[in-house]
Amino acid sequence: MLKQHPIFLHLTAWVSLFCLFVLCFGLFGFSASAHANFEQAILKQECTAHIQNIYSAKGSAHYPENIPQQGWQKLQQLPDRWHDRWPNYHGNAWYKIEWNYQCPNPTVVTPISLSIESITQTGQVFINDNLLWRDIATTEPISRNQVKPHLWNIPIANLHQGKNIIWIQVQGNQIQKSGIGHVALGDYTQMYKLYNSWLLEKQTLPYFNSMINMVIGLFCLLVWMISRKESAFFWFAMVSFLWVSYSTLVIYADPISFLTSVQLERIQNIIFCFYVAISCLGAWRFAGFSFPRIEKALFGFAIIASTCIAVSPIEYAAQVIQVFFGITVLIFIAKCISYPYFAYKSRLPETYFLAVTYVVFVPIAIHDAIFMSTLQGKPLSPYTAPFSSAVIGFVLAFRLARNAREIERFNQTLTQNIKQTKQELTESLGLQQKLAVQNARLQERINLSHDLHDGLGGSIFRSMVLLEQNEKIEKNQVLSILKLLRSDLRQVIDSGASLGAEIPATPIDWAATIRHRFVQLFEELDIRSTWELPQHWGTSPTALQCLTLTRLVEEALTNIMKHSQATQVTIRLHENDVQQLVLSIIDNGCGFTPQADQFGLHVGLQSMQTRIQRIGGTFSIESQPGHTQIQAILPLQNNMITPKIAP
Repeated sequence: MLKQHPIFLHLTAWVSLFCLFVLCFGLFGFSASAHANFEQAILKQECTAHIQNIYSAKGSAHYPENIPQQGWQKLQQLPDRWHDRWPNYHGNAWYKIEWNYQCPNPTVVTPISLSIESITQTGQVFINDNLLWRDIATTEPISRNQVKPHLWNIPIANLHQGKNIIWIQVQGNQIQKSGIGHVALGDYTQMYKLYNSWLLEKQTLPYFNSMINMVIGLFCLLVWMISRKESAFFWFAMVSFLWVSYSTLVIYADPISFLTSVQLERIQNIIFCFYVAISCLGAWRFAGFSFPRIEKALFGFAIIASTCIAVSPIEYAAQVIQVFFGITVLIFIAKCISYPYFAYKSRLPETYFLAVTYVVFVPIAIHDAIFMSTLQGKPLSPYTAPFSSAVIGFVLAFRLARNAREIERFNQTLTQNIKQTKQELTESLGLQQKLAVQNARLQERINLSHDLHDGLGGSIFRSMVLLEQNEKIEKNQVLSILKLLRSDLRQVIDSGASLGAEIPATPIDWAATIRHRFVQLFEELDIRSTWELPQHWGTSPTALQCLTLTRLVEEALTNIMKHSQATQVTIRLHENDVQQLVLSIIDNGCGFTPQADQFGLHVGLQSMQTRIQRIGGTFSIESQPGHTQIQAILPLQNNMITPKIAP
């Protein structure tokens, strides 16, 4: 009864209709989705390019633009260098690359990219007889595309389904290993990655390494200019600058207006020879070693190699360059292998790091030397050179930092030593001052003794002579003698207390007192005296000089009365032509021998000599029987007399 109810019948109909609608919609959607997936699968089918055959042939010297019609030789692989196939060939060559291009859907064509690793030196590229690229310089001076990878998108209009041909013209010479590098065809994304790897290897990393070496070179040169003793930094600066020059000539691809490609190749190899020679000097100096003969031999080798490379005929230039390049690489390897020994002998920490770096260089240098000779594989130096240069820069900075620390320690030690020396000097000066005071006191005592001997002693002797001559002497005469002795004593004390006494107005005034004292005694002893004195001073002496000459005359005349038995005495005072005051005392007595070993026994003579030398004068004695002369010479220039302390 429920199944026959109208509401139930309507509900069943509506559910059935809905299910049918869902089923139909699902089938339609599945069909549309399948169709879309099918179309997307068709669209995702990419175009492919496969290189099939590679050929090479010499180009025409007279018509370099024409593709050769014969002489094609099939190659097995790329890169290719024609020096083995065509020795000493100089000119242009053509490469023919046959490749297959396939696209599953002719209506949907994806672009194909072409990337070439290197072209020596210049040239042009055609796709199916359509020009794709031509270098800006095709004649000398020409570009150098061997260090410049290329990447192009091939126009779709130039592509054919199936077989396609790439024509590559290359311009080369005898010196360089001319040819082309790797050639790749494919999707742009893949080719771009490959192109970037070549660009990194051939230009980016060498440029980066050159910048590092330039900074290191400037840093080392600055250090050497500040401290010329650090000669290793000068040689490392030269090494860095030479490597920058070498790298720049290698990676600079544009033509240089005044240099041909052959000349550039010669210059590069000359720079490399000097680079290796100077790098040996820098490494040895860094470890504190010097080998003059070996260093001269290295420079001699560099000069000979440079001369041979520069003047060798073009047909033999490649062989000459190859020989000297091999010798230079061997020298470099020998330096790297032997440097750990020098580092061990030097005992310097920074040389150990440098030795490790050089040892790592050895397999890299051997690998790259083989690559340069065969051009098989990939060079390692572009990838390792920036790191090795940075390590060398770190080693040099380590040396500089160590030197700075040593200088700082030296400054601290020097400061401490200065303080200690200053303290010791202060103590020494204090002790010296005490000794100087004691010495001054002792000297004053000696001076006083001399003054008493020369002045008061002479007066006493004169008094004794006077008493001997007069048997009967009165009280007044004795009193007069005692007053005279007291006056002489006061004069001695006054002269010792003050050297700034007044200077006699004339030489006659200076000699008046002495003359008055001795003339009377000379007359009683039957001694004639002559006084030869100028009327005026030419150059006025000092008070100290006048007093010294007074004591000298008193002592000399007293000695004449005591010992000489003379009958004639001459006292002469004059100024010579060189502004010197000369005093001479001459007698005709018995004389004596003023020997050096006996000179100290005569207190009077020693006193005379000491007085004259103390004020910067000279004292001399000439004596023989019948003639004795005592002479004193005092300088009068500007009256600047500096007394000398007697020893």
